[in-house]
Amino acid sequence: MDSFYSEIGGRIKSVRKALRLTQAQVAEKAGIDTSFYGQIERGANIPSLKTFAAIAGALKVNPSDLFGRSGRGKERLYETAIEVLLDGLDYKRKALVLGLLKDIVSHYRTK
Repeated sequence: MDSFYSEIGGRIKSVRKALRLTQAQVAEKAGIDTSFYGQIERGANIPSLKTFAAIAGALKVNPSDLFGRSGRGKERLYETAIEVLLDGLDYKRKALVLGLLKDIVSHYRTK
């Protein structure tokens, strides 16, 4: 069961890093102590369901996305992070960002 919590903590960390947030920022948004949040990311402490939902809310993801039980778990987290980053941008800015992302992906696929 410990590896289960470590995997979830790793997914939480991946989303946080993709969103370029610090542990302190997520902890504050979730209303928990920063050191407790760090323990959750490491799988060293198990959050309550309420705390888990608060962390998912702070990361703007669905709590079920953090379980990653489907074969596309990690890929879905990146898709979710991209959606969160684009949220609030107007159509033209979203198109610009997606165009830049497309160019970057094309560059790395050719290497």
